[in-house]
Amino acid sequence: MSGKQVYELTIDDFDSCSVWFFPMDDTVEDELTVRPLSDQDACTDFQILVRTVFFGVNRAAYYGYLYWSSNAEVEYLKPVVLSEEGEAVTFWNGIVTRVWESSEFACSIRSELPLSYVSEPVFGLPSICGKLEGLYYLSDDQVCCVK
Repeated sequence: MSGKQVYELTIDDFDSCSVWFFPMDDTVEDELTVRPLSDQDACTDFQILVRTVFFGVNRAAYYGYLYWSSNAEVEYLKPVVLSEEGEAVTFWNGIVTRVWESSEFACSIRSELPLSYVSEPVFGLPSICGKLEGLYYLSDDQVCCVK
């Protein structure tokens, strides 16, 4: 299977497979290539993305994913909320200071802050729960947040 680029993942992709992984071998196009994961043994060998549900303060539910990690800090989990139309709101932006986009989807997400989230427990890995206050980035070795 050739896989797809991580930024091309959709809600439908996570409906068909709740876990995706970065193969990182010579069969992939580049380091952004992901494939569905169906083998429990492989889940410890690769970075994986896990289907996640996000809940807004007004009880709206959104779907997306996070990078499964035993470290629950946002910079390791890199949460992403997906829309039915293919838009994405990425909550970790590394050293890039982000501003909220003016799209209808991004505005609806922002109006629901803080978002709580829970990932699916997969292949014996526990689910990860947490809360997002805004868009996160790194500045002078400090994690900052744009609400």
